[in-house]
Amino acid sequence: MDLSPAQSPTPCEPPARLRLGNVPLTPVDAAAALGLIAQWAGREPFRLVVTPNVDHVMELQRNPDLRAVYERAELVLADGVPLIWAARWLGLPPLAKVSGSDLVGPLCERAARQGWRLFFAGGNSPAQLEECLSRLRTRYPGLRIAGACPPFGFERDPAAGAALVEQIRRAEPDLVLLGCGMPKSEIWLDAHRQALGRGVGLAIGVGLLLLAGLERRAPRWMQRLGLEWLWRLAGDPRRLWRRYLVRDMQFFPLVWRWKRERTQS
Repeated sequence: MDLSPAQSPTPCEPPARLRLGNVPLTPVDAAAALGLIAQWAGREPFRLVVTPNVDHVMELQRNPDLRAVYERAELVLADGVPLIWAARWLGLPPLAKVSGSDLVGPLCERAARQGWRLFFAGGNSPAQLEECLSRLRTRYPGLRIAGACPPFGFERDPAAGAALVEQIRRAEPDLVLLGCGMPKSEIWLDAHRQALGRGVGLAIGVGLLLLAGLERRAPRWMQRLGLEWLWRLAGDPRRLWRRYLVRDMQFFPLVWRWKRERTQS
């Protein structure tokens, strides 16, 4: 029989982290990650789940605020085959790829079955968010949703941020899923841990758009080969070429440096 968060057993703690250079990673697969989130849903204290990919790792190198968020997050899940390859090359124990997009669907399914309350925020406009939520209600009958689309720049506007916190608190969600871009989502959720008080916050990127079918995800074979970035680049080259072909290519010399440091230590 399914249990509500309040009725579920005492939550377990995740296993000890591994370190890919200066990136902490939790060595769990998708099933274990979902199990932990399910146990934390609706409970105090508020917990944070982040899913770094190569772009996140490169942002983390120059953003000390994001590095601090990653250190405090309860789950840091490797979202990217290149991270898995790098960990293997550095001699770390095996890691599983777990993306935010992989978690959203199973969490919605379980939420509909168990009566969890979900709070979604994200999308490019209120109309787009409402379309996403409408599709989710159809796909997952019984899903209990409270939704909001913060205005652009809400993370820099104390009044807008306070209003969003109050809206989330009134909704009393078990899970908060924020898809407002990296590092905005991660930093905002971490900064408001105490105010939110309970449940789990997930930075899901475009996971809501993918789940609702408003964006197409790369085919499975491309995901397995670590080519999801190429799919996204082909879909929006003008916006993404610098990210993938310039900034993210620095990941490979970074991993080489980490390898050299491990060898010399």
